[in-house]
Amino acid sequence: MFKKLQKLDYWIAVPFATLSMLGVVMVFSATQGTTTALTNFIKQALFVVIGLFGAFSLYHFNLKTLQQMKLLRKILGVVIGALVIAKFMMPAVNGAQGWINLGIVTLQPAEFLKLALILYFAAFFAHEPWQAHVPLRFQPIARVKAWRWPALALLLVFIMPDNGNGLILLLILLAIFLASGVSRKTIALIAAIGGLGFGFLQTIIRLLNHYFNFNGGKHYALARLTSFVNPWDPNAADASRQLLYGYYAIAHGGFFGVGLGNSLIKPYLPESNTDFIMAVMTEELGAVTTAAVLILLLILVCRMVILGIRQRNQYYRLLLFGIATLLFIQMLVNLGGVIGVLPITGVVFPFISGGGSSYIVFSAAIGITLNIAATQKREVSIHPADTLARKDYK
Repeated sequence: MFKKLQKLDYWIAVPFATLSMLGVVMVFSATQGTTTALTNFIKQALFVVIGLFGAFSLYHFNLKTLQQMKLLRKILGVVIGALVIAKFMMPAVNGAQGWINLGIVTLQPAEFLKLALILYFAAFFAHEPWQAHVPLRFQPIARVKAWRWPALALLLVFIMPDNGNGLILLLILLAIFLASGVSRKTIALIAAIGGLGFGFLQTIIRLLNHYFNFNGGKHYALARLTSFVNPWDPNAADASRQLLYGYYAIAHGGFFGVGLGNSLIKPYLPESNTDFIMAVMTEELGAVTTAAVLILLLILVCRMVILGIRQRNQYYRLLLFGIATLLFIQMLVNLGGVIGVLPITGVVFPFISGGGSSYIVFSAAIGITLNIAATQKREVSIHPADTLARKDYK
């Protein structure tokens, strides 16, 4: 056990620990002045302890066990069962039925589904890789049997509705699919379609709003689309209020912030410790600290991509690319909603936002990543004249 600790990848472990500690501080600060501040602090600290223990356990876990499709189907079945309970047996929260209230804690099954699908499809494409010379109808991705349970899980997420996590899940699956061995033309085509879709996102939403009148509807998720296009529209004041207060918080903080706990805007942000915690952090600690957080998270993502490129094991490679996509897209969707370049979707910022389900999933992903990194053969620098050392190394 202790021998493996010597192989700990500090490019992953240090940013993970730093962001986790900062997250505990920010969850307390974001709810300071409310009756739940101390409770939120204790809960988040407890989640961090559980997450660190989970990461440590997975660091020493035999990952070949998680490559068994029979076990992965059982894990996926448990998560689907939790999604069914959340959708059909639990009350709605902010218009969505995505949480299981256990009294002391609340579980969000969609968060666990992210890691479950990464494990499932990494193992699936490792067993049945994409073959460029084989027609599409004979490719493993076209096999209905492999997709029926993941498709059911995705359907449950979208009908909750939890569009933010649904989008993240689709992008994760797309990344694993592209990394499984498809041709460069396919990658270029999908990248071009995605780029055009993002570039014309506001135009598409305006056209849909013209024909379907999102503001006139009662669904909060549709109203958020209009507020994204034009947050200053008086007809969308309710849906835009959170975004506008986020703008005020960021502007008030400036480069160096107003000081920890001194935010003036957080009482007006209904999700100050989860969805909009980055706005509170920018107000209190400044844009410089926010930039440092983004750099730490990008170090994590880049390190995972580098390890994935170096991997000879297809299963490990797909796991790393899937986890890197999870962290990057989660960061992008949350921060994009806060600054108004993407619609607000209600997803949390990795490691910083409050929430046990998300933090435990991210910690488990980090544990798996550290485990894979420890198996990477390190290059040893040996002097050309030291023939004995060269023989021992070989």
